[in-house]
Amino acid sequence: MAITLARPAFAHVGSPNVFYDGDAGPYHLFVTVRVPQVVPGVAEIEVRANSDDVRRISTSVAWMTGPGAKNFPVPDVAKQSATDPRFFTSSLWLMEYGSLRVRIDVTGTRGAAELLIPVASFGQSTFPMPKALGALLTALAIGLALGAISIVGAAARESRVAPGAEISAQYRRRGLRAMAITAVLVGLIFWGAFAWWNADANAYAMRAKFYRLPKCAATLHRNRITVRPIDQLWLENEDVSKLLLDHGHLMHLFLVRTPGLDRIWHLHPERTEHGTFEENLPSVEAGRYQVFADIVGQYGFPWTLVGTIEMPNVAGPAAGGDDSEGIATPITPSSDTTTSLLADGTEVIWERDAAPLKANVPMTLKFEVKDQSGAPANDLEPYMGMAAHAEIIRDDLSVFAHIHPSGSAPMAAMMMASADTPGSSAMRDMKMPTEKIAPEISMPYGFPKPGLYRIFLQFKRAGRIETASFDTHVQ
Repeated sequence: MAITLARPAFAHVGSPNVFYDGDAGPYHLFVTVRVPQVVPGVAEIEVRANSDDVRRISTSVAWMTGPGAKNFPVPDVAKQSATDPRFFTSSLWLMEYGSLRVRIDVTGTRGAAELLIPVASFGQSTFPMPKALGALLTALAIGLALGAISIVGAAARESRVAPGAEISAQYRRRGLRAMAITAVLVGLIFWGAFAWWNADANAYAMRAKFYRLPKCAATLHRNRITVRPIDQLWLENEDVSKLLLDHGHLMHLFLVRTPGLDRIWHLHPERTEHGTFEENLPSVEAGRYQVFADIVGQYGFPWTLVGTIEMPNVAGPAAGGDDSEGIATPITPSSDTTTSLLADGTEVIWERDAAPLKANVPMTLKFEVKDQSGAPANDLEPYMGMAAHAEIIRDDLSVFAHIHPSGSAPMAAMMMASADTPGSSAMRDMKMPTEKIAPEISMPYGFPKPGLYRIFLQFKRAGRIETASFDTHVQ
């Protein structure tokens, strides 16, 4: 049973901004990187400190890897809010597509510190030139061309004629010849300019297509699922054999049953020698499933391949290892929940404000896990190196984000961003926790647009992976 192709997806789906909540040395920061719609473009950086110790913040950006990785330009000094001294803002130009890293330098009462955050830089859209502006520019170009032709003709015709003297036929012909030659040269300049413009636009469109259209096909043979990247342009530029391990796996495969979003599988297929990813499925109920396949490229760029698959009832063993299943009621237009009661009696509370949620507003999603008696659960364990994982999905599937308590960037990219900076606090944050996890779980995020969302929260309790679900409307 098989099938099919993907819709556009990139670095999550429809959720390109980067969120980080963690330490820069002795300072705890909440960082938001709002990536530009087009590249080159300006990224807006917001940094909120959780204390009054921070005095100065500056930001800069460089490549994640390669010769330019260590060549950070002169940093931009962030502006400190006059009304909220813990809030700083900065702007950075992102000039290239690909894996970049933003360096945040912090100075305060407890000394200096540095934080490095990976940023996936890509154009999200192409802005057409307004017709009025195009007409104005064309008119100005024609005017300049006619002016240049006229000036050259006048110079050739009259430069050797005494003031007040009559212009001879010979000089008139000379002026006409000069104007004709200039017109040809101007035409060639215009032709070259338009050729360059079209070539650059085509190259931009090709880059945009590479970053925005990674597709996959998912097929099922008996109970074995195969996920195969199928976008040829993507395959020509991204080496599947050099993907980075993220939380111990090359691929995080999410199967979400539509349209109700009432089942989610978080699986980890293995890469084969043919460049596909395969795994024997546990028991899965029939339905149409949306496929979200998270991977991290060799240079730290996060990709989400997207597809669909029609599934029959699949008989298999119980999920094992890091694989997990989530069961929820179908999402409806009136869905809005802050509690999730699981089958074993575990209760998860979403501790959110009563105020409506707003799109494009960074926030901290806070949850508390309670045991069967209603007391805070004291037996939570690390799940793939994190206190928890969350999948945030808009009901029309236009948004999918896989986030963690440290933020939205994959652990593999965070570690790569700090690989050549041993003292970086971000790299220390990425060390796998081995102790018990507190029952309070928080994650930084900002919903990218209004709509109805479902949040799946996955955590490990007493050796068992649990999945809670919540619904919310975002204005």
